[in-house]
Amino acid sequence: MKLYKLIVSLLVIATGVLAIGNVSAASRPSLKGYTVEAITAEFRRLDPFVSYEGEYQILDSASARAAEIPDIIIALAQEVIAYQNRMREVAKAQNVKDVTELDIPLMEYPLLAEFAVMLRNYKPNGQVEPLAPDTHPCGTYSHPVPDYTPPRPHIGWYADAHSTLLSWGFHQTAGYACGGDPFVPCERDYTRGRGYSGPYGDCSSPRFRDHGTRDAANHDIWIQYGEPNPEIFSYWWPYWDWGWYVEWWHDTY
Repeated sequence: MKLYKLIVSLLVIATGVLAIGNVSAASRPSLKGYTVEAITAEFRRLDPFVSYEGEYQILDSASARAAEIPDIIIALAQEVIAYQNRMREVAKAQNVKDVTELDIPLMEYPLLAEFAVMLRNYKPNGQVEPLAPDTHPCGTYSHPVPDYTPPRPHIGWYADAHSTLLSWGFHQTAGYACGGDPFVPCERDYTRGRGYSGPYGDCSSPRFRDHGTRDAANHDIWIQYGEPNPEIFSYWWPYWDWGWYVEWWHDTY
């Protein structure tokens, strides 16, 4: 997770700066008593209640409550959805010049900030539990796929690395997904969408990617095989909080 985002998260939780009027920080909603596993399982229960109006997500809170999903989880989900909708707005905005614009301050999302700190301190147990309610073929916070940073081997030297990568099915990565101008492809960063077969099943293409890079001289190629595809606005998500999950996965691994 980006350092400043973590600092903001800690400030939100420790000082209660978002308490309104005379409401104390102690009375604000909190995820205390919940585990990452429990939150992840509740998120999967919310899948049927999240839909789209145009490009933006909405949550059917009334139906979620009728399904006996706790109010605190619904409140957290509303913040995740608001954050993901904001990500999309920023990515589309014509005045966005850098991917850091997508690092939206969590000060506006206190429960999400609290969850971010929980994830920062969390270590998945590494046990494969295919039938557990907090799993998904594409990965979850408690059972990430993969649960490690894939190696990035040197593939070889080529006369024209750029053309070679394109011939292998790669394209230059969207700017917002690699640290550049979100409307200009990254010069030496390449993505090839793919599926992924992991311990929890098959995640369909292009929700994962192979990540190719080349040197400035346009000769050497490296490829990292199999990671969640950060070009999150170019394909349909496998579940509603995928945008936040992919950001968390890349900050973590």
